[in-house]
Amino acid sequence: MKDSSELNSRELLALAASWRLASLLLERPRPEWRSEIAGLSAEVSDPRLARCAADAEGATEEDYHRLFGPAGAVSPREVSYCGFEDPGRLLAQLSAFYHAFSFEPRREESIDHLSVQAGFVGYLFLKQAYAQLGNDLTAAAITKEARESFAKEHAGRCAWGMSERLEALPSYLQILLSWMTDEIGPALRQPDVRTTDHEPGGPSCG
Repeated sequence: MKDSSELNSRELLALAASWRLASLLLERPRPEWRSEIAGLSAEVSDPRLARCAADAEGATEEDYHRLFGPAGAVSPREVSYCGFEDPGRLLAQLSAFYHAFSFEPRREESIDHLSVQAGFVGYLFLKQAYAQLGNDLTAAAITKEARESFAKEHAGRCAWGMSERLEALPSYLQILLSWMTDEIGPALRQPDVRTTDHEPGGPSCG
């Protein structure tokens, strides 16, 4: 992918839609979930995301809980891949990122859930696009730097950690994680994938 400083505002807006779609695909299926996905999929150009949206048609809330619930097959939370780092410190870092950019998403998951993190990446693409449209190059540069740092340090670690268990995931999430890791590149914080504990404060994060 091109360096985002080389992208025009329209391209940045398309990437914002792509990451918002990624966020939705990682959320719990709700009655309006499919219509939201269908609307966003019309705004993305990557064929892998279009396929994800189509393949997610059959996803159910039961599938979501089986995969991502407390005893699920795969954890979508970054704390599950933090090794011996302090999970409280990790959550404080995420909260500081969100607060600095006034990110207040509609959510039902923890702030370290990959759906929330993907939504934040999309939100920062959107803020960068509007900064460029307003010719505020300083704000655009700050937002770009924060987005790249967040993606590699946090969303990247969670996505790469989940990728170690692709066989447990439905095809649309396998494709989605492949797209995300391609977009982010190598994570700065490497996931510790030895753990299966999902909760902060458990043996994997303490």
